[in-house]
Amino acid sequence: MAAATNEQIQRFVNERFRPWAEAMRAVYLQAKDHRASLDDVYEALNGANTWDDNRSDGPPHLLSDNDVLAWNTFMANLITFIEGQAEWSVVLKACVRGV
Repeated sequence: MAAATNEQIQRFVNERFRPWAEAMRAVYLQAKDHRASLDDVYEALNGANTWDDNRSDGPPHLLSDNDVLAWNTFMANLITFIEGQAEWSVVLKACVRGV
């Protein structure tokens, strides 16, 4: 297989790397925002809560308090993982559009 031309590399960066970098930045910022706004919900779910998912449009799974707490843990782990990557700065530099 021949090495890619400069044009092919540019197309790859434009069509794959930059859009992916912006998507990852968006996921990261959403996770940070969700975590920042979860305080009262987290406290209630760890207390004597009586919350039940009452969504009535037939989702395949009604969520439980443990599901919400697991989601919180997933986001915390995702944030920690991303922030621990030295290459994260390269991903951010690849972003073209503003937040």
